[in-house]
Amino acid sequence: MTAHTYIDLFSGCGGLSYGFSKSKDFHCLLASDFWDKAGENYELNHKNEPFELRDFSTQKDIDSIVSRFKNKCDVILGGPPCQGFSTLGKRKLVCEKSILVDSFLETAIRIKPKLILMENVKAITSKKHPAGGLVTDKINKLLFDAGYSYKTIILSATDFGLGQTRKRFFLFAVKKKNTANLNNLIEGINKKKKRKFSNLEQLIGDLPVIEAGQGEQLTEYNGKKIYNHKAMNHSDKLVNRFRHVPAGGGLLDVPKELLTNHLKKMVSGGYGTGGHAKNIYGRMSWDKPSGTIVAGMDKITIGRFVHPESDRLLTPRECARIQSFPDSFKFQGSLVTQYYLIGNAVPPVFSKVFSGTISKLLGGSAWK
Repeated sequence: MTAHTYIDLFSGCGGLSYGFSKSKDFHCLLASDFWDKAGENYELNHKNEPFELRDFSTQKDIDSIVSRFKNKCDVILGGPPCQGFSTLGKRKLVCEKSILVDSFLETAIRIKPKLILMENVKAITSKKHPAGGLVTDKINKLLFDAGYSYKTIILSATDFGLGQTRKRFFLFAVKKKNTANLNNLIEGINKKKKRKFSNLEQLIGDLPVIEAGQGEQLTEYNGKKIYNHKAMNHSDKLVNRFRHVPAGGGLLDVPKELLTNHLKKMVSGGYGTGGHAKNIYGRMSWDKPSGTIVAGMDKITIGRFVHPESDRLLTPRECARIQSFPDSFKFQGSLVTQYYLIGNAVPPVFSKVFSGTISKLLGGSAWK
């Protein structure tokens, strides 16, 4: 059987395309991203797959890709930047990165693949479009006018057994004459959901025990090569605060005499009564899943990501494990770069489910 072809736009390090890349049923025509570090890490882990730096905010790059691959690709994948939609961001009405969803869909539609798969944050469903209406209204018009039917689905990493409460928006679009296959695709994905999911100990509990400032880019442990298990070099003051936080605890457990005036004001409700203060300095629990791994994992204010026992934030490898990247998947660059790549990636567990389901449908005789 001839392999189905795919293109990964806004690829990052390759999380969304991982399952397709590892499947004998698919062949990569191109992966592309705007960030050079994403390209370096994609090429490091996806040998012999073509990668190009492209800026899809420019019509020139869109036209170039379309002219080369129009009517020559089966599946277009992509996770356009989500900062404009995320509830962690300011959700500004005019956000250049938000409009890249339009660019992605324009590129995909003009190539005319059999199937389009787009990932984004859950909050995209309520985001307003600068041209008026909601972003989802614009998505609907673009696809409808191009002759595509589509379905959207919100999936959690826990749906497929991964111990991370990460929820994401996925869009699947096919040409209208193949709408029946679209229904079968969603049904096939839902059938692969699991009743149980792993906890944090099952995901990272076997990694070497290290403290702040310890670890290496590559280390040998129990006969295995472990990449990227290197901890940030926190200040003594920060480590001392961490020592007072029990599993499941946070900033409210730190003695006030160790806090800055800013943190004291936060604890006392001086900035409002939201639950944000409870998660700052938040220590994770071995017997629970992780919260959503995000790009800013180097920041103590980003959420509950202090190691369950060690007095430090999670290492890139621990974050990668929670994202379902195998230990053989390497990350290079500064710690901040590694966190950014891992946090922005689609967990490969999703890609494995999607690629397997899509392969079976594309191999059927009902596609036209």
